[in-house]
Amino acid sequence: MGVRLDMFAGEANPRLCEAGEAIFRAYDMGFEMYVVLEGEVEISIDSKVLEVLGPGEPFGEMALIDQAPRTATAIAKTPCKLAVIPEKRFLFMVQQAPHFALQIMKVMADRLRKMNARL
Repeated sequence: MGVRLDMFAGEANPRLCEAGEAIFRAYDMGFEMYVVLEGEVEISIDSKVLEVLGPGEPFGEMALIDQAPRTATAIAKTPCKLAVIPEKRFLFMVQQAPHFALQIMKVMADRLRKMNARL
């Protein structure tokens, strides 16, 4: 993916995941998004891997934007360190940091284009 959120590289309280650990599952309610700091995360729908994310790449933002259940499952492909961005912080950053909001829009547009290309 072309968009990286390196602004989270120095997170103080990252989530550590073991390979194979579910970060979240489809239909879970989402109250945070994540940015991969180290390792790889697989994003899948109905057991079909859509993409593998690496350092700097965000995921889980859709649940914070539309307050709907998650549409995909995220599994740590390798041991991972993740920045956890709670909903309150996400909303503050969208409101106060136009660059952050634009980056999130670019992530979503890129993913939509990739999905459309597969159809």
